[in-house]
Amino acid sequence: MERPFESHELRLLQFLLSVNESFYEDYVPRWRAQIETCTVHEVNVPYCLAISHEDRLPGGGYTPLARVLIALDEGVPVLIYAYVIETRSGYVLHSLDIDRLDGEALVKYPEPGDGLMIMEAGKRIGGADLRHVFKESDLPPSRKLP
Repeated sequence: MERPFESHELRLLQFLLSVNESFYEDYVPRWRAQIETCTVHEVNVPYCLAISHEDRLPGGGYTPLARVLIALDEGVPVLIYAYVIETRSGYVLHSLDIDRLDGEALVKYPEPGDGLMIMEAGKRIGGADLRHVFKESDLPPSRKLP
């Protein structure tokens, strides 16, 4: 069922866009405008939201944003990330995903701000230091959009 973003979902996505802004400065203003008027629907669970948009281009794949957020929910790491997809009018946001890494349902929805760890290419680059529960890894560098 299509619906608008709830305020807490919108705040979290806006925060995720703000931490990605220096990486995607040409795109973020467009994505901010997109989320103000779009609708979403839940995909299997309430914490995976598909964002309505134009159809993707043939061969166009899903691209995760370079920076992800890590939260804690009852001591369990929670991964917060978004995907974009290429459409006829350019790259648009495709989904917002919030995954509690033990597979259980969230007890408390993540709050945007300094309590979240910001990761890029598997390394902490800012925010809270939650490396005691979410280890850094060696990932390939993030891909910039054309």
